[in-house]
Amino acid sequence: MCSESECGVYIHINTTDELICINGNHNHSANPDQLETKLLRDKMKERILSETTSITKIYDEEIAKANLSKGAAAILPTVIEYRSNMSKARRKNTPVIPSGVVCDIPEFYEQTLSCQRFLFMDLFMKRGQDRILVFSSDQQLQLLFDSEIIFMNRLPVAFCLLPNKRGKTYFELFERLKEQVSPMGKQFKPKRIITDFEPGLMPVH
Repeated sequence: MCSESECGVYIHINTTDELICINGNHNHSANPDQLETKLLRDKMKERILSETTSITKIYDEEIAKANLSKGAAAILPTVIEYRSNMSKARRKNTPVIPSGVVCDIPEFYEQTLSCQRFLFMDLFMKRGQDRILVFSSDQQLQLLFDSEIIFMNRLPVAFCLLPNKRGKTYFELFERLKEQVSPMGKQFKPKRIITDFEPGLMPVH
């Protein structure tokens, strides 16, 4: 690997990394500090494009593990400089924000980091309108359905994305939760629901 961006020399290798031929004359000296920083930045970039961890955290973690030489540390971009470039690269890898509710949810967002189901409910109250999404793992659902008191604004065990705050929407949500709980051998009958002032939620039993 050559760290000189202007170097026009290239090599051909086969699938087992055996050298086939070299094109050009590679006659400039190597820069170990630049090579060291390039390898580190490539490792950071790979994580940034495949994880949702903050760029600053990835930067700090990889530097802590790298044990850079003084020369490499001196030429490494600061976290602010690096974050600016990598934020653009990450945005290109992120799905575009949809302009309507009719869209496909990427599989990446349907599962937990351990590849377990996370998208629990996905339904439309009307054809192509008023979509309800509920995200929750099996363990979180067990906590929800075993609870006699539900705190709507505390530590979440289910993330419910609703199109509005109407009573009809809340009613539909709770009815669907009751339907979904049956295969788990449980009942969803909380004795009390504690929430902020939500007029639409009051008539729902």
